[in-house]
Amino acid sequence: MNNQIPQIIKRKIGLVDIIDLQGAFVGPWALRGRDEIGQYLRGRSTKNLLVNLRNLLTVDSLGVKAITENLSPEVRSGLMTGNLSVMEMFYRVVREKALKFFKTDFEVVDYFGEDLVKWQESSFSEKRKHPRLRTALPLEFSSLDENGDPIVFHAIVTDLSEGGLLVEYLDIDQAFFGKTRLNPYDFHLLDMRIRLPGSVEILTKGKVKRTIMEGEQFGMGIEFSEIRDEDKQKIFEFLK
Repeated sequence: MNNQIPQIIKRKIGLVDIIDLQGAFVGPWALRGRDEIGQYLRGRSTKNLLVNLRNLLTVDSLGVKAITENLSPEVRSGLMTGNLSVMEMFYRVVREKALKFFKTDFEVVDYFGEDLVKWQESSFSEKRKHPRLRTALPLEFSSLDENGDPIVFHAIVTDLSEGGLLVEYLDIDQAFFGKTRLNPYDFHLLDMRIRLPGSVEILTKGKVKRTIMEGEQFGMGIEFSEIRDEDKQKIFEFLK
């Protein structure tokens, strides 16, 4: 497939609709993309919208207008920044302060907050053993590749307990690598860094217990395998 042809992937985390843009948003393709995004949003009661530009190869002025025309003032919207040329075009066509841009997953979590929390999945066995809390916390974790080198992933904790957590991905590419590299049959432990409010961090290890698919959105239930008592206490205090 020609990777210049624009692709529009539609997902949802909690109450936040996510639109991933890939390929080239230029010329007539941009107009088609504008219509597709507009039709999709009109068919939904969207309250929060995140447009992911990270995998957009290129965009022209028509493409920028096609994207921004679908950002309604009645919807809380933001865009995950793309490559340098993409961002230069956005800043050239629209005022930077007129749009909300995010460089990191942390900024997305801080902005949308509890609206990222929704997943009604309750069969993850660890959840039945411990009190749990639906939340939105940034997570960084790593897995080893075939050469034993670490691959770093970023995700959001949308459900937390003293025994484990449920994670979902903001970035569609991260989700793809997660699906292909992380599964319950992999015996490698994940090194995890969880950021709690107040700049409190927890470093622990975990094991993927189950994977969950909901449309294009991918999630994983992870059980804590090695966690210090003081970190357990931090989670306990947060859950209270």
